[in-house]
Amino acid sequence: MKQSNGNYTVIQIAEHKSNKKYYKAYLQNFESIGSAVLYGICSTSMAFANKTIITSYSFDFPFFIMACQMMLCILFLETLRINSIVFIPKYSLKLGRSFFWPAMFYTIHSVTALYALGGMSIPMYVAVKRCAPIVTLILSIVVLKKAIPNMKIILAVVLISFGCILASLGDLEFDMITYMYGALSVLVQGLYLTLAQKSLEDMSALLVLYITSYNTIPIFVIISFLHEAEGIAQYEHFSDFGFILCFIIQVVTGVLLNYSLFLCTAKNSALTTSLVGVLKSILQTVIGFFTFGGVKFNSLNIFGISLNMFGGIMYTYAKCNERLKSNALNNVKPI
Repeated sequence: MKQSNGNYTVIQIAEHKSNKKYYKAYLQNFESIGSAVLYGICSTSMAFANKTIITSYSFDFPFFIMACQMMLCILFLETLRINSIVFIPKYSLKLGRSFFWPAMFYTIHSVTALYALGGMSIPMYVAVKRCAPIVTLILSIVVLKKAIPNMKIILAVVLISFGCILASLGDLEFDMITYMYGALSVLVQGLYLTLAQKSLEDMSALLVLYITSYNTIPIFVIISFLHEAEGIAQYEHFSDFGFILCFIIQVVTGVLLNYSLFLCTAKNSALTTSLVGVLKSILQTVIGFFTFGGVKFNSLNIFGISLNMFGGIMYTYAKCNERLKSNALNNVKPI
């Protein structure tokens, strides 16, 4: 609309937003929130499902469990791909090589995490796993050449680490081997996430999951056959309906967890995924105190876990502020 006023002309542009744009924005918000909720539910459920299978039913065969998860994932994704429901390229050796090292670290992480969970209470397992951002932070500086973080983040990292050490010292059932598995799991998880972060810039969440499944299943199957076949053949609860139901839930939840992790990161950000991880870890810790025999309370153990949890919240808060400031600076347009 044009208006003349003396020596100048005012041009007003009316912006009309179509229903299509509103629908698109609504759909994007729904996908973002939905992916975060799905990741939170799957991640919370997975620790308890694994603990039930390994501890309550004494089914301590992590390679077989992971092989079943990868097999189900491949069957599901191949069915979707063949029927053109999802559009991902067919797996090839060239495609597999492009994601070789992240897949290898994922393999080690999955198995060591299951071994660690088998020998730890859930609150202690969560406390150890909460150290993953520390490793990721260090690797992002060393590998991805990121800038050194601010003092708030460094303080949060110190609190998480110190809290985990105190909690482990207060663990009356401390087992060095179990904690070594937990530490190794955290290290390789950091390596896996750091390397996968680059790939998610060029690949979809489904494609990353698809490649990872194909890359890792031969390893899981071969090692399971060599080291677990005899124990699996002698297992006594295959006819137990409770075990079968728990095993199916565990395998399906494992597939959903892997997908929801990539989806949440792709639809939102690594920050949102981290925030959801902190919130679900609090819930896991609280429930874990009263399940699977609970935790033998002592002041050092409780103080360490609380300090570890507080450090996790502080870390997420500091990262959130950092991201908001970065976005504010990026949205400033030159005059």
